[in-house]
Amino acid sequence: MNDQIIELLENTELRQKVMTVIKEVWSYAGTLYDNPTEDMEDYIENTEGASLWEEAWWRAETCGDIDKIEQAFYKYVIQRMAKPSRLTLGELVEGFLDLARPDEKHYTEFEGFSSDDCNNLYAIFVNYVKNHILSYRHSNPFPICAITENEVEEETVWGKNGITLRLVRGSGLIDERPMGKKLYYVLAIIEGNISTLACRDLQSEMGRILVTGIRSADLLQTERWGEYKVIAQIEPQTPLLYEREIVGIPWGEEKLIENGKPLIRQYLDAYYSDFSGKKDSIDRRIRNAVCLLIESDNQSNDSVGLALSIAAIEALLGEKGGEISTKLADNVAVLLEPDARQRYNATEFVKGLYDARSDALHGRTVEKETKLRTNARHLAAAVLSGIISRRDFIRRADFEPETPQELLQGLRKTRFDPGQPVGVEEYNVRQLWKKMQMEGNTS
Repeated sequence: MNDQIIELLENTELRQKVMTVIKEVWSYAGTLYDNPTEDMEDYIENTEGASLWEEAWWRAETCGDIDKIEQAFYKYVIQRMAKPSRLTLGELVEGFLDLARPDEKHYTEFEGFSSDDCNNLYAIFVNYVKNHILSYRHSNPFPICAITENEVEEETVWGKNGITLRLVRGSGLIDERPMGKKLYYVLAIIEGNISTLACRDLQSEMGRILVTGIRSADLLQTERWGEYKVIAQIEPQTPLLYEREIVGIPWGEEKLIENGKPLIRQYLDAYYSDFSGKKDSIDRRIRNAVCLLIESDNQSNDSVGLALSIAAIEALLGEKGGEISTKLADNVAVLLEPDARQRYNATEFVKGLYDARSDALHGRTVEKETKLRTNARHLAAAVLSGIISRRDFIRRADFEPETPQELLQGLRKTRFDPGQPVGVEEYNVRQLWKKMQMEGNTS
């Protein structure tokens, strides 16, 4: 899977731009070496082990146009490379400069550098990227959730651009027994032809995405009729205080991972989608919503977490003009509530969360913020899953992709019709406004 990166690196314009700059640096460094400034001579004289050539080269890099090399690699490689990226911009630049820097004994060889010599050096660099920077690597296993089952089938659940994600059962037993059951780690491993820094960065990114996907799966799979179940989360308390890596990850029953795999794939696909244009689209809105949910889950402040979950819903179903909260509530109700008689309750429920979000952002006290935050997160997970489900249905039916404007217009037209939009599943989130109605009738 090196083909794309190598093809991008072999671009003629890129090679010419990079080699033009490096030749200028060589020339400038050679001039400084042959004619050192007074402060250079003082530095060499007063610094033990200092090298005149290294000082000349460092000044040439610093004062020259070396940043144009970084700009060229970004424009011709990083911007055009499929996501997730298998190497970083810094690795490209530093790898090239490490190969391009001549030592003090050989700098004179570069004074008469020919075009063929430049091409040879660049070819060496391309091979260096292919065979060194992009070696086969895998991340250290990292926890993404815990389940009340010690049998987790090891399997590859996602892959793109030569990078795969594998799930395995962790060997460490968590010394915690919610509901009287033991919990076991579920670990993820990232692997493929990938650079060291990219592997580290992807572990940090994917760790957040996976936890968010699993948390959404837990919210959407749990039966919540009657007593509402707040999403399970392990908090930093003894004896888990010393298990820092496990703090805050979700836990659930045996089916959590099995039900979570589709959402894991959907969230990773959305996050690593490449949108080069500025045009509004369902895919772009889905990616924005996933990013907002990731940030919501990583907030320690309930008010901010609540606001970010509502922002994720707005990213999917928001529209300009008029009463924003009313439009948003109506759109959510039509999307998620098939019973036309219950849509009023759904609308009021969404409005209540939107008002709580406004109160929180303006510093006013919001009672039971943790519960409101969980309700908003649950609603956001359902809206996101509904939009993804409808988009995928349209794709399978081989219809033209739906625009956000077409989706919103369709929701407005059918707001008095029973049933849900084509392709949207029925989610347990409906229990939230049904419970609100029952509590209202008994109060």
